[in-house]
Amino acid sequence: MTVTRRMIRSLREQSRMDIDNNLEALILQKYGTEPYPHTYTEQDLYEQIRKLVMRYHREKLIDISTEARKAARRPKKS
Repeated sequence: MTVTRRMIRSLREQSRMDIDNNLEALILQKYGTEPYPHTYTEQDLYEQIRKLVMRYHREKLIDISTEARKAARRPKKS
């Protein structure tokens, strides 16, 4: 089983996952094809995508807070 755009839309609507276009592309790249010789189950995909979404947003928040700290340290222009 592989991830499809339909599955991602379902995750957005039913599971209320916050998946933006960049994350959607990453999910499709990573889970859009079967890892020969193994196969994914639906449960595998949902769990792996859930973890990926959490990590993606955590790193995004870290990036935002880092930028905010850098901006706060910059001297104000008069």
